Amino acid sequence: MFMSLRLRNFALLVVFVVLAVLTSTIMWDLFNWRMLPHILLVISVAVIGENLVSSQGYYHYTRQETNGPFVRSVPLWIMFLWVFCVQTGFLVSLNLGLGGISACLMSGILISIADLLLIEPFMSRTMELWRWTPVVNGYFRIVPSKVHRFTAPPGNYVTWFVFPILANCFLVSLMIFF
Repeated sequence: MFMSLRLRNFALLVVFVVLAVLTSTIMWDLFNWRMLPHILLVISVAVIGENLVSSQGYYHYTRQETNGPFVRSVPLWIMFLWVFCVQTGFLVSLNLGLGGISACLMSGILISIADLLLIEPFMSRTMELWRWTPVVNGYFRIVPSKVHRFTAPPGNYVTWFVFPILANCFLVSLMIFF
């Protein structure tokens, strides 16, 4: 019982660490040391952004044993999910034959679609790893409440569109300048 509970506590962390290491290994082969500042950027924004936004009341992570260890109010595995998603979107875009800014733009499109169709419905709605809360004076209050038909508010999908583009443009700029 104790061992199964303990393994369950770390399952998501192990899964996303392994996936992030796999994509990071591929990124290392393509971009060498330049992928390290890229990963640091993604992890920094994930930790700071997730804690900031969740502290504003937009959502909260449930304290289920499934979420595992937390950094403040955010499960540790979330930062590795972000690394995996941002890198996967970029790698898929490169595999489609895109390069530079086009690959960055496509990574944002792919990840926002993945969040809309897979991440939010499965991890939030089905697994109940986090719960969204309406925030009257939130960041995206300009969006009419009638539009909130998805699992998460529209601002979440905007973030998953914009952030991979910016993070991957940062990587492309490192390639250009170094």
